[in-house]
Amino acid sequence: MAKVLLLSLSFVLCLTSGWTFCPSKCTCDGDKNLRVSCAEAGLEVVPIQLNPDVKFINLAMNLITNVHYTLPFYTHLETLDLSQNRIDTLGAKNFEYQSNLQRLDLSRNLITTLGKDAFRGLKRLQSLNMSSNFIEGIHSGALVDLIALAELDLTNNRIISLEDTSFRSLGALQLLLLENNQILEVPTSNLVYCHQLRRLDLTGNFIESVRNESFLGLRLLDALELDGNVIRDVDVDAFTGLQALAWLNFADNNLTVMPTVQLSKLSNLTNLSLSGNSFSYLPAVALLNLFNLRELQLDRLERLTRIDSRAFVDNTHLQHVSLDGNQAFCDLPPRLFHGNPNLEDVSMRGGGLRTLDAVQFPLDRLRRLQLADNPLECNCSLLWLWRLVHEEERLDAEGGAPSSLSLDSEAIGCDVVEDNVRLRRRLKDMSEGEMECPARLVTIVCAVLSVLLVTMAGVSVVLYLQFARRRKRIMEERKNVNERIVPQQIDKMELERYLQAQALTSEYRTLRPWEIPIKEAEREEPDHYEKFDYFDHRRMPTPKGTPTPHVVYV
Repeated sequence: MAKVLLLSLSFVLCLTSGWTFCPSKCTCDGDKNLRVSCAEAGLEVVPIQLNPDVKFINLAMNLITNVHYTLPFYTHLETLDLSQNRIDTLGAKNFEYQSNLQRLDLSRNLITTLGKDAFRGLKRLQSLNMSSNFIEGIHSGALVDLIALAELDLTNNRIISLEDTSFRSLGALQLLLLENNQILEVPTSNLVYCHQLRRLDLTGNFIESVRNESFLGLRLLDALELDGNVIRDVDVDAFTGLQALAWLNFADNNLTVMPTVQLSKLSNLTNLSLSGNSFSYLPAVALLNLFNLRELQLDRLERLTRIDSRAFVDNTHLQHVSLDGNQAFCDLPPRLFHGNPNLEDVSMRGGGLRTLDAVQFPLDRLRRLQLADNPLECNCSLLWLWRLVHEEERLDAEGGAPSSLSLDSEAIGCDVVEDNVRLRRRLKDMSEGEMECPARLVTIVCAVLSVLLVTMAGVSVVLYLQFARRRKRIMEERKNVNERIVPQQIDKMELERYLQAQALTSEYRTLRPWEIPIKEAEREEPDHYEKFDYFDHRRMPTPKGTPTPHVVYV
């Protein structure tokens, strides 16, 4: 209390005496521009003897530990810089009288928490920089008075999560920087209050997934940075509501599959970075519906081995493509870029390309081509590139108009083997003769091809002769068979008599086994019917109930 009274008395004395005090190592222009700069002045407290009408105070890089009871004297203050001090707490209501303050810089201090009423009274504040502190938590009432705040920088702190209503008063916020914290998920519950947000930076946190409608309500958001997280999953409707998004940085995450469907919702996207992910393959129409895309970065994809030749067919306005540092990517599709009529710049440095052909690039439209540090093989297939490099060198030497196509010719080279050692040579240092295919190699290739053609022709002739002989033999066999077959004339009268005889024969029945005596059946008589009257049927025992057979003589 005594300290407060002492400060108040000093302030009253200053007002009544009509003079102000400018500390040593400070620059005071209090009468004309109302500015005071005390940067690196070794101050331990905020000076209270300055002009009460001052509007700008720079107290950066001092030894100030707090702002208690020292700011109420400067009610006209508009800008206050307290960066790079030793402030560990802001207390409560210490800015209550700075109703005109518009910019406040508290970066690079030792602040660990923002308590309730920490910024009470700052209803006109537009920019608040709290970066590079040790903030772990923000009270739900700490920012309640910042209704005009447009920029909030909380970069390089230790924030893990935010209370659901921490940003409820930040309806005018346009820039929110949360880079390099320890945030585990997108703060959707707080973002719903920021309807005017234009840029959101969540770089370098620990976000693992982006859920559906994570950015719902941010219809004016123009730039979104999610790089440097550990994102593996992106839900189908993760970017729903981002109609105005033009810049998306998704680099250095853990995506293994191109999020084609998710990105297709961003029809106004112009800049996209997917570098540093774990893609192994870019499928056809990988960037579906991104017709307005102009810049694409696909650098440092360590697992990328293949790109479909139709991967960029939807990106008709594409101008700049970067595929640097993809060392596992060795085979460039022949017409990968021929569906992009506005393409001007292609960069494929530090990759694994071994062969290149002129048809792989739209050379008539390109303005810059970067191919440095690829393990290209020195042979006649690179003669077109050698000529482009030397043409550029010639134009530079003559001081004429520069070439329409800019190359990084100083670093473009190819590998040659000398004494079993692979060496990298620059194309600009090689002669045209060294780029041609050796005559010996051409001769060997031609000889091998000739032998193969002759062999294939001989085998074809042999197979054809065998087939012709086999066919001829089959035709002769068929002819002989046809000659041996004589049509037989069938007499209709004989056929009728034969059919009648068959009908009469079918009327006789076969004798049943019991009708013939067993003993007589065993004898081998020449004809049983000739001695039929020999049998005396009356002497033969007849089973009871069995009818006596009646013999009919025909």
